[in-house]
Amino acid sequence: MTDYRASLATSADIDAVHALLTRAGEGLAALGFKNWVPAYPRERLVESVQAGALWVVRRQGTGELLATYTLRTAPIHPYVGIGWGTSEVEARYLGRLAVDPAVQGTGIGRWCLAHIAAYCTQEGDASIRCDVLQTNQKLRRFYERAGFVARGEREHSGWRFTVYELMLAR
Repeated sequence: MTDYRASLATSADIDAVHALLTRAGEGLAALGFKNWVPAYPRERLVESVQAGALWVVRRQGTGELLATYTLRTAPIHPYVGIGWGTSEVEARYLGRLAVDPAVQGTGIGRWCLAHIAAYCTQEGDASIRCDVLQTNQKLRRFYERAGFVARGEREHSGWRFTVYELMLAR
């Protein structure tokens, strides 16, 4: 039995999510990956809550915020020329998966991906799509070990990303 619980975020979660994203961005920047600095704007978090796209993962019992991510039925930024394995309407878009640096390496990221896959399968999605900073080899391997397949590349805000897709069993 897991001691984690994922749920849709509420407006009461915004400050805690923003703080977690700030810590995650600082941790990435310390490794040389500065694409999450400055921190994700609070107003974008508010929009994500209102859209029903922002999720939080908490430790059951304590309520401690451990991770966050967004799930959308359409990408925020277009993916042009990517050779997807499924149609646009069958996909879910994963963004800003962040685990608090204090608990990274404990399996929470893997738990999040498994929970996301189960949720998306239940919702009838055929795939999950995301992108990863191209130079972040460790994070790319994390997604690849989870079954995500590189489908192409894209550029956004001066950064190059590898685009991934996980095909879901239906």
